[in-house]
Amino acid sequence: MSGKDVPKDPDELRADVEQTRRDLGDTVEALAHKTDVPGRVKDKAHEGVEQVKETATRANAAVAAAASKTTAAVGHVADKAGEQVGKAGAVAGAVGEKAGAVATQVSHRAGEVAEQVGHKAGEVAGQVGEKAAHAVESLPPPVQQRVEQSVQQARRHPAVFAAGAAAVVLLLWKLLRRGR
Repeated sequence: MSGKDVPKDPDELRADVEQTRRDLGDTVEALAHKTDVPGRVKDKAHEGVEQVKETATRANAAVAAAASKTTAAVGHVADKAGEQVGKAGAVAGAVGEKAGAVATQVSHRAGEVAEQVGHKAGEVAGQVGEKAAHAVESLPPPVQQRVEQSVQQARRHPAVFAAGAAAVVLLLWKLLRRGR
């Protein structure tokens, strides 16, 4: 204040002094705040903690929303996979039933064919036996006796006879192949 601005009235002077004191108090308070570094650090830290809490709350909400969406998507995929497995099971069941039916038909037909083959083999064996008997009857008596002895021996030792017959067949097969 300069000398010209000084109020002449004591009430004005008191009001001016009071205003100056308030201004001085505000200035002192501002300076005190600037010099209170630990207090300002504490205030800044508090503000930082509040911002981190707010950010964490927003992040937590975002993660919860994403987890909810992911859970729903996984549930949907699991449902679809379950449906596909169910369909595959139904197809496998149908294939299994069809395979069982085909196997039953094949088994039945194989039994029929085996019966027919057995019957035909019996007929052929009977014919071969008759022809063999006629052939043996047409041989001279000493040869007939030798053939009958051989037949009895074959009946007593069928494995030896089968091996001998196989050897004869193999020998004839080789002889026939050489002749080609």
